[in-house]
Amino acid sequence: MNISPKNWPPYDGLSEESVAHYLQQHPEFFTHHESLLATMKIPHITGSAISLIERQLAVLRGENQQLQRQLDKLVSIAQENEQLNWRIQRLIAALASATGIDEFFHVLYTTLANEFNTQAVAVKWFELPSGQLRDEFKEYDAQVFALFENLLANNTPFCGQLTTERLEYLFPNNNIASAVLLPLGKPKPQGVLAMGSQEISRFHAGMGTELLQYMADLIGYLLKMWLQLNSTH
Repeated sequence: MNISPKNWPPYDGLSEESVAHYLQQHPEFFTHHESLLATMKIPHITGSAISLIERQLAVLRGENQQLQRQLDKLVSIAQENEQLNWRIQRLIAALASATGIDEFFHVLYTTLANEFNTQAVAVKWFELPSGQLRDEFKEYDAQVFALFENLLANNTPFCGQLTTERLEYLFPNNNIASAVLLPLGKPKPQGVLAMGSQEISRFHAGMGTELLQYMADLIGYLLKMWLQLNSTH
């Protein structure tokens, strides 16, 4: 007479619960009894049976694939950061070679547009240097306070969709769907560097901004240097 596993009598008075409890308390048991692994069978979802080793290998393969995906993502991020770092270096080298404030902004706008694949770039510096009539230099008035006070006070970049007021101020007559705003000037920000894209997913809240803020810090330093040089002439 065949007896199903459910009707098997306890071995030496041990219940299934006792065996399960023992194995939970001694997870190294099969390390000392490896030969048992090959003989153990675990029901498969299809109704067939596979060995415990096969089940463990399947689990390990799944974990390995997940780790591989995470590693691929980290490698991709590292490669993107390396490329971004080279773009920043080329930009700063070009800005440092500028011979005047007009050339400085021309190099800044064209390089950021080309290197960072953006459709619009804007700089607003909230001081009015003597003799400077460029549109980048604005008085820190009530409008500026309302638009950028939080950004400048927190000294934290912003990524995502801009309000209508910010869009009109920074990118008038441009169809900008997403943007990154970077505080300019250290230790206390004195301006904003904005890059806009017509793609809504180009700049988003979850993206990293550490290298972009580093770039903005360097740009702010060079801009202040040019303004100081201009004030001495």
